[in-house]
Amino acid sequence: MQNISPSLRMTAIETAQKVLSARPVYLDTETTGLSRTDEIIEISIVDDDGSVLFESLVRPSQPIPPDSTRVHGITNSEVANASPWPAVWPQVRSVLFGRLVVIYNEEFDLRMMQQSHARYRLPWKDRFNTFDLMKLYAEFRGEWDSYRRAYRYHSLANAGRQCNISLPNAHRSTADTLLTRALLHYIAGCEA
Repeated sequence: MQNISPSLRMTAIETAQKVLSARPVYLDTETTGLSRTDEIIEISIVDDDGSVLFESLVRPSQPIPPDSTRVHGITNSEVANASPWPAVWPQVRSVLFGRLVVIYNEEFDLRMMQQSHARYRLPWKDRFNTFDLMKLYAEFRGEWDSYRRAYRYHSLANAGRQCNISLPNAHRSTADTLLTRALLHYIAGCEA
């Protein structure tokens, strides 16, 4: 790790403490893939105390490609009897409504929620109060990426390892929300 400025690191710590004071929830998804046509096949929401508020497999409108199954281990047979996104979304929305939602790489998960909506021609009209922990961790870690001219992003798995958090990055939504929660708590508990 490079020598980062103590003020930048302290700002990241203070931001994490402020986010924690809002008693956020944490969200993660697993998907059929990464492209603009992929959709959610698993979603979990964990409360700040670590309790699982919602977790569900989601039956996609398309088969899960083998390459995606190799990443997260979710098979087509596992989601065959799951509810489709239009049936899952009202439950998800009710848990998220009015809460600060912490997501590691929020751009991806929000895009996947919007794409899942679009797949079923559902209007995306909700605006949630979200916070991207991946961006905060980049500032906390303080490794400069000269190509992007910004602080280097780290995968959730690497961030957990770098902070010696024993929870695995399992590429399953509940495990990954718990790791996201532990990472935010870790940053908030550090001293500059």
